[in-house]
Amino acid sequence: MPPSFSLILTPRFLSGYGYQVRIVEDIPNLDNDLAVSMEWALAEIAKIQRAARSGHPIIKPRWPILVLRTPKGLSGPKAIHGEFIEGSFHSHQVPLPNAKTDDDELEALRAWLASYRPHNLFTDSGGPVEEMLSMVPLDPEKKLGQRKESYKSYSPLYTPDWVPYCAEKGTQESCMKAIGRFLKEVVRE
Repeated sequence: MPPSFSLILTPRFLSGYGYQVRIVEDIPNLDNDLAVSMEWALAEIAKIQRAARSGHPIIKPRWPILVLRTPKGLSGPKAIHGEFIEGSFHSHQVPLPNAKTDDDELEALRAWLASYRPHNLFTDSGGPVEEMLSMVPLDPEKKLGQRKESYKSYSPLYTPDWVPYCAEKGTQESCMKAIGRFLKEVVRE
């Protein structure tokens, strides 16, 4: 029996698809590694765009792609009750399921949530700090939640009655031609 196939997006695989791959994996220095990698990716994109806009496009540009390699559950609790959480399957579950009744888990939960430094993001009354509010666009058209695309309800595609596009009884016709006539009308509508 052949082995089962699973697609793993390795750097070589992505490079084979034509991307410039950069791996972000310096865990102790992750913020700086990610910032430098983002700058690199933006510079590569700008280089490709400049070439295209100047009339001398790169024929097969190698677009940048960042691969982030971190342990599972990186920012969560490291271990509880002698079992590792970070880097194990436990990080994909509720990592501290008994925080309501277990003092050790409650303390681990408090430490985990405090690691996000909420006091830097929220005021004592619970609202966002001014620095966060200053990033919100003043123009309502630029606020994601106020754009109609983000809240407009679904409207179904108008399709005409399909019966007139069917083959006549007793005749033969390619199903592709029949559906093609129908789809042409759908696109026209």
